[in-house]
Amino acid sequence: MLKRTLPMVCIILGIVILLYPTVSDRYESYQQQKILKQWQENLQHIDQAASELESATEIVSSPTYGDESKSNNQLKPLSAEPTATPSPIPQKNIEGVLIIDKINLKLPILTDATVDNMKLSVASIAHTGKVGAIGNYAIAGHRNLTYGKNFNRLDEVVVGDIIEVDTGSKKYMYKVEDKLYVLPEDVWVLKGNGKDQEITLITCHPMENPTQRIVVKGKLIENKE
Repeated sequence: MLKRTLPMVCIILGIVILLYPTVSDRYESYQQQKILKQWQENLQHIDQAASELESATEIVSSPTYGDESKSNNQLKPLSAEPTATPSPIPQKNIEGVLIIDKINLKLPILTDATVDNMKLSVASIAHTGKVGAIGNYAIAGHRNLTYGKNFNRLDEVVVGDIIEVDTGSKKYMYKVEDKLYVLPEDVWVLKGNGKDQEITLITCHPMENPTQRIVVKGKLIENKE
């Protein structure tokens, strides 16, 4: 019985091992899309609540015409009260969306490059700059083996390309000014120069048995509503 069962178990284990990378990649992609959808829905809820509040304020502040004495006797003072804001959908702490059209990249930026966050998407590095502010806004991501996955194609980005960060309220456009290959201990790439609004994207290189880091650095050229 054991002799018959053992080969079947080995075959099943082999299939599971072979399929695991594909299933894992698809699950991560699903999670990324789910986070993006939740982020967009939350923005819509905020916009809807703001629109309803504005409409309520306009109605209350509209002038009353006709017999003023009659109006004063019949109408009680009104005050604008905002419509209850729909409860936000529970989600990861998202700072915005990273977009690089050159490599067809669109990913949610999670706060803090922890192990768990990096499994899901790209994430900002703690104690670096903020988007649009003077300093160096640093974002890290895995360079997955699957084509186009996370920072898999970051090596294709060159000087002059555009990096966009969409926070929902503003869009920040950065122009790539440098691409470096550095050692893991070269943490100076995360520091700002104290005068510019910078962005730094960092991932491993090469994809298999990485010994270096690819670093793409850009400067803010535009921000718009």
